[in-house]
Amino acid sequence: MAANPTFDRENSSKVIVIRSILAVLAITATWFLMSAKMPDANIPGRTKVVFWHRWGGEWEVVVKRIVSRFNESQTEYEVVPMFTTGTGSETKFMLSTIGGDPPDVMSMWNGAIPSIASGGLLTDLETLMTPEEKEYFNRVPYQAIRESGQFKGVTYGITIGADLMGYYVNAKHLREVGADPDKPPKTFEELVALGTKLNIKDSSGNIKRMGFNVNELMTQAYAWGPGFYNKESKTLTMNTPSNLAALTALVEQKKGVGFDQAQRFWASQNTGSSTGAWPFIPGAVSIAYDGQWRVEEIRKYNPGMDYRVWPLIPPKDGKPYAGSLGGNFMIIPTSAKQKKGAFEFVKFWSGLTHPERAAEFYCWGGWLPLSPDVANSPKYQEYLRTNPQFKTFVDTLGGDNCHPYPNVGFLQYYLDQVNRAEDQSSRGSVTPKQALINLDQTVNDELRKRKELGFED
Repeated sequence: MAANPTFDRENSSKVIVIRSILAVLAITATWFLMSAKMPDANIPGRTKVVFWHRWGGEWEVVVKRIVSRFNESQTEYEVVPMFTTGTGSETKFMLSTIGGDPPDVMSMWNGAIPSIASGGLLTDLETLMTPEEKEYFNRVPYQAIRESGQFKGVTYGITIGADLMGYYVNAKHLREVGADPDKPPKTFEELVALGTKLNIKDSSGNIKRMGFNVNELMTQAYAWGPGFYNKESKTLTMNTPSNLAALTALVEQKKGVGFDQAQRFWASQNTGSSTGAWPFIPGAVSIAYDGQWRVEEIRKYNPGMDYRVWPLIPPKDGKPYAGSLGGNFMIIPTSAKQKKGAFEFVKFWSGLTHPERAAEFYCWGGWLPLSPDVANSPKYQEYLRTNPQFKTFVDTLGGDNCHPYPNVGFLQYYLDQVNRAEDQSSRGSVTPKQALINLDQTVNDELRKRKELGFED
């Protein structure tokens, strides 16, 4: 067969680009490692295990308590924690691995696992398990949690605190409009109508109190149908009737509030706060869509607040207790120097071994557990009795409609594009139908380019 000059030139260009990127990464990795200082060990005679984490402030205190517990539990290893900012943490991890001096273990958002694993930088954690541990891991932990740490069926991450979303409901506000906070709406349509009753606007139409906010199409779509990924066929599903119905419902809800008015309202709120200024706590929002970590925040900063947590509410004939699992997972780089010690720490914190002991750590952080064994332990059950609204998230985690993120190597790109489709249609730039058509075309174009470059997504 005759050579294709155009194809050869294109591939030559791609090779040059890839080599240039690798060269830049290598130079940057050298700079990073020269400027970074690994933590020192403090316990003589112990093997040092370097642990990178992304918890600052009051959360760092919790991390240090867990590390101390591990170091006190045995005499062979000393885990030495090192805080690294969440922004760019994936890049720092990859640069340290390329540079030959990575941490031994790191906590990482599970959404980053596929892209890092596809580059060959992560250890298959099941290779570090005993036969008994492997059998337990593949049988007991929640299915969505187990699969969230995997890429192409290989386990690269184990949770130390998964995240799910739900609706936080101000009970006082609901009673003001004649609604019962203990009787959630049966359908999404009823929920939207309730939110409209809860809105308060001034004479100029500006929102003084937001009745209900909803977003995150990727997760919400599971209440309408299969969502944006088919696990059985391992294919992306974008422009589908159920996804269109979900996106249309979200867009119509925003139209009912008024997109511009909502934008002005949110611009005045401290939506990212974790110190008690979250808009739901002072009553600026009646029904807020957020994660389980807010239960702990309310307990700390407004312990007497009368509120409920409802699961995601589906449309008529939809799927209840929908969820898309995120959160913090432990990973071990392929070039880690102390893999055995690192995995001992992972097992200790996660509850892969001694789940009753690990339950206390999950309570300290207000985190979702690895397994029913952790959830059913006395200490975790006591936490649920003390914080009853947290149970909604545990129930979602154990249900049939809780899913991991799509298992693709370009996950962050895919999430960004789904969010873009939601944003553009919410703004009225395109119709929901056109947004999904554009999404399908854009993502499939990217997938073709990645395949040409040799990526196996």
